[in-house]
Amino acid sequence: MKKSIIIISSVIFLALFTGSVFAFGPGMGMGGGYSSCRGFGGGAAWDDLSKEQRDELAALRQKFIDETYALRTSMFQKHQEMNLLMETSAPDRAKLSKLSGEIQDIEKQLNEKQIDFMLAAKKISPELALGAGFGRGQGRSGKRGGNWDCPRNPDGGRPYNN
Repeated sequence: MKKSIIIISSVIFLALFTGSVFAFGPGMGMGGGYSSCRGFGGGAAWDDLSKEQRDELAALRQKFIDETYALRTSMFQKHQEMNLLMETSAPDRAKLSKLSGEIQDIEKQLNEKQIDFMLAAKKISPELALGAGFGRGQGRSGKRGGNWDCPRNPDGGRPYNN
């Protein structure tokens, strides 16, 4: 009886352990992940750009961030105000509709600026595919051993650069 309990518990333990090992999938260890600068075309497109093109794109992106700062801040504040209104016991529909319209106006302005940005980036590098996330600052990219000079990384993408 003791032998069968030990064997059954060993099989269960092995099944649970191997299941968690395989759950990570390929490419999840150190150095895996994306090697290209996501949002700047992906694949080898970013890697194939000259240093001058990369510098121009980084400067263009920073200009876009600086120019849209006020719009993004305003949109964030209006979203927060809307959330606070929704948490009240009796949300005012008229105020919510007004805020929603203002947010849509800001989004339209941001979209126009993003189109201008993308067209300017295409002039710098016509071969660069402009994918989702290209333009608006979406945070860090180039995860786990990514491209060191990706302009989407505020510290150049270098890990442990505190």
